[in-house]
Amino acid sequence: MNQSVKVGIFTLLVLGLLGFLIIKLGDREFGVEYNHYYVYFDDAQGLSKGADIQVRGVKAGKVEDITFEDGKVKALLKVRQEIPIYKDAKVIIKTYGLMGDKYVYIDPGNPSSGNLASQGVIETTYRYAQTEDMINQIGEASKKFALLIDSLNKAIGEGQLQKLIQDFDRFAYNAGDIVVENKEDIRKSIENIRAITAEIRRTLPSITENLDKTLENTKNITAENREDIRKLIANLKDLSVSLKEKAPQTLDAIDKAATQIEQTVGENRSDLKLSIRNIKEASDKLNQILAKVNEGQGTIGKLVNEDTLYNNVNEGVKSFSKPFKVVNESTLEIYMGGEKHTGNEETKAGFAAAFIPTDDRYYYVGILSNSKGYVDKKEEVTSNGITTTSVTRRYGILFDLQYARKILNFGERQLWVRFGIKDSSADLGADLKLSQNLKLVSDVYKFNRKDLVGEPNNPQVDVGFEYRFAGLPVFIRFGGSDLANSKVRGVYIGGGFVFTDDYLKYLLGSLPKIR
Repeated sequence: MNQSVKVGIFTLLVLGLLGFLIIKLGDREFGVEYNHYYVYFDDAQGLSKGADIQVRGVKAGKVEDITFEDGKVKALLKVRQEIPIYKDAKVIIKTYGLMGDKYVYIDPGNPSSGNLASQGVIETTYRYAQTEDMINQIGEASKKFALLIDSLNKAIGEGQLQKLIQDFDRFAYNAGDIVVENKEDIRKSIENIRAITAEIRRTLPSITENLDKTLENTKNITAENREDIRKLIANLKDLSVSLKEKAPQTLDAIDKAATQIEQTVGENRSDLKLSIRNIKEASDKLNQILAKVNEGQGTIGKLVNEDTLYNNVNEGVKSFSKPFKVVNESTLEIYMGGEKHTGNEETKAGFAAAFIPTDDRYYYVGILSNSKGYVDKKEEVTSNGITTTSVTRRYGILFDLQYARKILNFGERQLWVRFGIKDSSADLGADLKLSQNLKLVSDVYKFNRKDLVGEPNNPQVDVGFEYRFAGLPVFIRFGGSDLANSKVRGVYIGGGFVFTDDYLKYLLGSLPKIR
């Protein structure tokens, strides 16, 4: 099998695993918790499982299940926990567009009515008219319109429409009589309009004359204040003359200041010479110090000319590089896979990485999704001598974090112990490596079950085998699941891919270059 075929098979396997993980994790919103509510409909109006839920127009969840109960449609609504739903909430089934998909719209209600607890029932539902209802209403309207047309035809047949036309004709005739009777008044109104127009034409010349007088008065005002304007111009001339007279005085003052500076320099000439001589002596001493340093005299000279400082710096760099050397000499393994447990009906899938600094220890970190989630005890409340435990089942991402150490080595067989976190709970594990590719794996975890409602009393104990195929980045797992609890005892089987850093380098190096 050539190298290109190997790369193609590997790519198909990785895509298949990624598709499986996408399907398993597709409906998960990491870190998001939900409340569940029930609602009963007389008619679900085409609502289906998985339909969207909106609260005041914001997407808030999904319809998780739809069943029948006592002749009604029972829907289980899954709503994000941070969105409050109150006891007087209302539910309406709506449609995206005229013929779009159905979705559930929730009016959360008034906070004064109190929060509705998870698993509660939303009592109030409304029903919007459907397309069929609108079609029926249009049909009814069509019937009424047909009756109207029949009535109109009947009126025409009985002469009612003809009588209406005769009434309009009579009205037009009467309006003509009214115009004839008031003809004199209309004539007088037109004569009044003509008189007003003649008056405006007569007075217009006088208005024009008044405007001319106004302009003449403005001209006279300017002439009367001509003297003031002349004085203003004279003041500007005086200002110019004053500047011409005082400018030489200002220049004389500047010349005097320069003379005083020259005198001051002359009086302190000896001090300036002394300062220059001191600067020269300091420069000579600096040259002597640099010469001694160059010859290796003194502490600074030894640091500059001897190899001790270089050796110390070199050792420091080597010490600083030791952690990077450890990383470079370590091995990294990447896991992608999943497994199915029959007894407790758990399905797991996820990613993990094992960092192996030496051949007798490693660190394991992983994230995964568990279809059953995990049960967490929230709070214990004691009232009237009765203790009530609040329990919740959390879904989403779970974590693995373990430290493993080899404790025994006899031939090819090795005994390893592990401790840390598995499925976000405390874990103790032991592995017996039987050969290079086969090992016996055991884990004990979920120690808090006995304190939780609806869970088995004993921790989960899994014992099985893990086998890696030689020359391939593939592994399988199988064994007994939850062996300490008879009610949920079963088997598990799983597998996936494991890539070492050497294999990743080989794989990436075999890919064709992009030109």
